[in-house]
Amino acid sequence: MEMIDDLSDEQFTDRNPDIIYERIASMSCKAAVKGNHRLSEAEANHLIDQLLDLENPYACPHGRPTIISMSKRELEKKFKRIV
Repeated sequence: MEMIDDLSDEQFTDRNPDIIYERIASMSCKAAVKGNHRLSEAEANHLIDQLLDLENPYACPHGRPTIISMSKRELEKKFKRIV
């Protein structure tokens, strides 16, 4: 609601759409689940379902990755299973 109120204020009526997009992206990041925040399995599955419904589920609005791909070999190297 705060975001809608802010965007409907006079100060945003003449603003560049990129500025409005950046404001929305910033508010989204602040509301996002952070590290060390415990989620139930149901909450995690719900978030994943919502993520996969997005047009671009691979990055947050700021461009940070949300999904990465790693081969089995890369994963084994990270855990020092192979050299």
